[in-house]
Amino acid sequence: MDAVKAWAAGLCAVSMGCVLLKMLAPKGGMGKLIHLIIAAFFVCCFAAPLMKLTALEEWELPELSSSTQAQALEQTVTQQLERQIDTALRETARTVLSNYGIEMTKISAQTDTSEDGGIYITRITLYLDKQNISQAAAAKQVMEQRLGMEVFVEEWDG
Repeated sequence: MDAVKAWAAGLCAVSMGCVLLKMLAPKGGMGKLIHLIIAAFFVCCFAAPLMKLTALEEWELPELSSSTQAQALEQTVTQQLERQIDTALRETARTVLSNYGIEMTKISAQTDTSEDGGIYITRITLYLDKQNISQAAAAKQVMEQRLGMEVFVEEWDG
């Protein structure tokens, strides 16, 4: 507890010194650099007790096996690719449908992974609101032509 009190007292003294130096520093040009140096010095003084923590070396943290690391990396890459597919699909659908005056609410793609690790789209569902559902057949036809696969159109209830 005495160490914390000493650190707090030292921090108060350093902060008063920093304030005095900031008041003496010029306002423009070189003053900005001096203010930056003073701030960095204060942060170093604030964090100094953390540098003395050596107990972290004693912790025994388990290492991840290479197979666990590979699975985590594969899962991350798959999620990123699925997000990219969704984004590209959404932008394509907005562009294509806007040319026909159809406004979509949402589009979703279900994906799967093949044995060789490739990701492919298994189903595309286009959601239209109540105002645009009358154009479902046209939207379905246009999107199927553009994407080259079957597109399902449903009414958006959300």
